[in-house]
Amino acid sequence: MSSPVQIWRNHKNLNKDLNKIGRLIVWTKIHVAPAGFEHQVPYLVGIVDFGDKKMPLQIVDCEETELKENLKVVTVIRKIGKAKSEDVIEYGLKVKPA
Repeated sequence: MSSPVQIWRNHKNLNKDLNKIGRLIVWTKIHVAPAGFEHQVPYLVGIVDFGDKKMPLQIVDCEETELKENLKVVTVIRKIGKAKSEDVIEYGLKVKPA
């Protein structure tokens, strides 16, 4: 579990990857989620190629039928979990169709 200080430090660095354009390589729909993400199922995740690196990211703001190989996507910041016992809401990078 991350401390509130560590979460804050991570949030400070989110802007360097915000609004990056990438291409969707592959994707899948998650029906059985790991601990902390049960409230989001089913959800889409994919491998996104940004040219200099590839990242696994959750896909938001679209339906599975809209996804296709090489779809242009853009990074956005969204809530990534429920508030922890310290009432800190964690945010992270996700992608949506560009």
